[in-house]
Amino acid sequence: MKKNFSSFNFYFLWPLLMLMLFPVILSAQSNINSIGGFEGNLPSYWTKGTEPSGATLTWATDEFRSMGRSLKITKDSTSSAAAWESENMVDFWSQRHYKDVDMKIGAFIMTSNVNINPATDDERWWVSYAFYDSAGALIGETKLPIDQSVATSAGWVADTNGIGATILPEDSWTTIITFAGGKDATGTVWADDFMLVGRGGWAGQNWNTSVGVPTGWTYWLAPNGGNDGLLSNGFENTVMTTAESHSGSRSLMFDLPLGREAKDSFVGTRRFLFGGSGASNSSYGIESADISALANVSAGDVLRISVWIKAANLEPDSAAKYPVTWAPGFTYGFWKGNDNNAGFNSITDFPVDMQFVLPHVTEFDWRQFNVDVTVPDDPEATAFSVRLHVYSTFTGTLYFDDLTVEKLDVPALTSEVGGFEGNLPSYWTKGTEP
Repeated sequence: MKKNFSSFNFYFLWPLLMLMLFPVILSAQSNINSIGGFEGNLPSYWTKGTEPSGATLTWATDEFRSMGRSLKITKDSTSSAAAWESENMVDFWSQRHYKDVDMKIGAFIMTSNVNINPATDDERWWVSYAFYDSAGALIGETKLPIDQSVATSAGWVADTNGIGATILPEDSWTTIITFAGGKDATGTVWADDFMLVGRGGWAGQNWNTSVGVPTGWTYWLAPNGGNDGLLSNGFENTVMTTAESHSGSRSLMFDLPLGREAKDSFVGTRRFLFGGSGASNSSYGIESADISALANVSAGDVLRISVWIKAANLEPDSAAKYPVTWAPGFTYGFWKGNDNNAGFNSITDFPVDMQFVLPHVTEFDWRQFNVDVTVPDDPEATAFSVRLHVYSTFTGTLYFDDLTVEKLDVPALTSEVGGFEGNLPSYWTKGTEP
């Protein structure tokens, strides 16, 4: 299902809409979305497992292989191991990591001034993948020692398992990746582009493998999603950047060159449940603009999805000729939940792709684009997500910031209002009528 949308095509309704929505706009400006602002300080799907005194774990920008970030550990001898640890890497359309498939797993590693030739496990650096069944019992673990034959590596080095080394006897319902230095391991190590792919079969997918997006986000970037350590077609330029921002200090940048191979990709939110006690600003006719705190959402409610965009190096004639493919836009979806093992559990007719109609210019400063979506009448619709989608032939530089999802409480433009059939004057009530 495709929709085409411009933030400039409602001029004939503008005076009425301004009167109706002015309070909503005021509220939205003062409630910047903590997820949509890209200001998070930890990578999505990753946590600081242990950080003992004498060790520092950093979501680093000083060295990286892709997407502008890596996981970094700097440490002296410490009381315990220091480790980054993933959340469950089984999620979304990869509802399991599958048995009987030869998995290629590992990461790209860079080292600086580490201890060499470790004699004990406590002196070692490593990356491990641990696999668990539906009851949480360990199926197996593959532990990959990081090269410590030299103190400093010659750039980024792939650290992967051998052919046939990781074949699960049953499906993994939970997969945890750990990047660690033992208590007596010293120096600095960076890890990036964590891999999980099948050799000759579908093994499943792992998430935020280039560790480039903050808590609440995920992505699929060409050519194959990113979990194989490969990014191309211009999507290797996708980063959170401090070069531009609408608010805060960061935005998300796509920088796609002319002549690239036609492929589309997205950076999108994870699936967030409607429930909970999310922040409310109902006096302004709005529920929380933070997608991670949407509350009290029911069938028939209207959700306004908004994002701010700044652009350069556009090709307006190509965009006008190919409005579906030479465009950015939203892909939004309603889901039956956000359980890791539920698979691609969208409700009927979703997700929906829609494209923005950009101004016919080669560049523009920050502008807000939005679309209003009605929550479907489906009792299974309990979660929502939004992708910032760049379609297959688009070229140019885009900055996205301040994604918000707002529950609106405004009168519908039906005969009740627009037909002027009301039986009382606006702003007036019958105070007493003896």
